Amino acid sequence: MKKRNHGADGFSLVELLVGTVLFTIITGAVFSLLVSAQLRYRGESNVTQAFQQANVAIDQIVRDVHSAGYPPKNSFAVAVSNAQPKYYALPFAWSPSYPGTPCAVGPGGTCAVPGDYDLIVEADTGNGVQWIRYRYSLQNGTLMRGVTLKDPTKDPMSYTNDALAPYLDNVINQVPVFSYTFDTPTTLNQPSNIREVNITLIVQSAQPDPQTQQFRTITLTGQGIRFNPNQ
Repeated sequence: MKKRNHGADGFSLVELLVGTVLFTIITGAVFSLLVSAQLRYRGESNVTQAFQQANVAIDQIVRDVHSAGYPPKNSFAVAVSNAQPKYYALPFAWSPSYPGTPCAVGPGGTCAVPGDYDLIVEADTGNGVQWIRYRYSLQNGTLMRGVTLKDPTKDPMSYTNDALAPYLDNVINQVPVFSYTFDTPTTLNQPSNIREVNITLIVQSAQPDPQTQQFRTITLTGQGIRFNPNQ
């Protein structure tokens, strides 16, 4: 009776070593791709979040500018508007000398507000005429926003200071946040003559990019057009 000669079962040591090396290489490549994709996702998420926050801020500023000057003075009887100036809205408040003597906006002007980094809108958004102020601080990189009821006996800039609160962080503007176009350009443009407010926000991500370790920046622009008439 003959015995069958079976081949050796299993793998040789060399085969096991080759298989282990190949498995390690493939696994390492897969994990490297996964880590790279995760880092890229985190970086894009940081930029997307900064974009969304800045976009919301610009949309709000544009809406406020659209409402500037509502309700106008001529929507009230003369006796009422003269006795109660808080009932109507000038398009934009100014400082100094509000409301008696309008200042001049722009280079060589006398306005502290409106300015390159400071704007106060007058509008009734449902709770009476309000001062809606936006101010950018170069020191802490924060766009501030504050809302308070209009008080014609006060200076708008000093009166709204206590109402300001952080609105958008990580702003790094080295260019004006606000610039203006006017109905009738003159040598000294007045706040009541502002027709369009152009907005530029340069915002950086809250966290550095995980791959480059650098903060990424985005620039958003918008334009608010005042629909209501001059006062």
